[in-house]
This record gives sequence, structure tokens and C-alpha cells, in this order.
Amino acid sequence: MRANGGFTLTEALVVLMIIGVLAAIGFPAMTRLLQAQSIRSASYDLHADLIYARSEAIARGVTVSIIGNATTDFKQGWNIRENGGGTVLRTQPSRDSAINFTSTASSITFDRNGRTDSAAAVAFNIVPTDGSTQDSMKRCIRLDPQGRPRTAEGACS
Repeated sequence: MRANGGFTLTEALVVLMIIGVLAAIGFPAMTRLLQAQSIRSASYDLHADLIYARSEAIARGVTVSIIGNATTDFKQGWNIRENGGGTVLRTQPSRDSAINFTSTASSITFDRNGRTDSAAAVAFNIVPTDGSTQDSMKRCIRLDPQGRPRTAEGACS
């Protein structure tokens, strides 16, 4: 009579092969999920900071600006600063994810009434670097001249 003390080599190899197949199937899906989350996170952060800058301009009664660290490439981060004293109110660091995050303006200034200094609407486009054509993988944030941000799924056109 033989004692059952563990797994055979064949059983262990079959389990490892099953895990390998599942990992090979799941890795691309996980990569897309992480990229989509990076895009959502960037859009949520910018949307919140636009609302914050506008509310601070109204509350403090001064002009407040959001300034990109690298002109219109907001992937490199941005600062929110009070224009009167130059006080930095909030800083957003650069992002290392595989996204393109560009704007039609390098800075946005809110006056004491919460309106922007730009006559035209400012748009922020957040898309994956792999050229994905799915609108669910893209975000567009538009800031109207009244200073209100709007987020939409898909690229800015």
C-alpha cells in the first residue's frame, strides 16, 4: 500500500500550464484596463483642479491660474497659483503612464468672478499613446469661457 504524500510531477506541470495559459489570455486585458484607468485618473484630477482653481479665484477675490509645467503638454504636470501673490495653491506631478495629455492653451486664468481670460473654449485631450480608436479609451475636457469644465468620453474634435 502506497502513502499519498503530495502531487506528482505530471500534476504539477498541468497546473503550471493552465496558469500560463490564463496569464497569457489575461495580460492584454489587464494592460488595457490599466491604461483606461490612467486616462480616467488624469481626467478626474484635471477636472477637480479646474473646479478648485475657479472656486479659489471666487473665494479669494483674485485671479488664479493653472499653468502647465511643459507648455501644452499637461502630462508633465501643472501648478495652480494665485496671480496676485504668486502663492502656489496646488501642484500636480508628471505622469508616467502611456497617455498623451495635451491642451489648446498652456495656462488658464480665472478672474475673481470665476470666468476664464480666454474668449474661446479651452480643450484638454487625453488619449492612449498606442493610437487606440475606441472612444471609451479617450477623454475630452472642455472649459467654457464662463469657467465651467465639462468632461466627455472620446477625443476632442
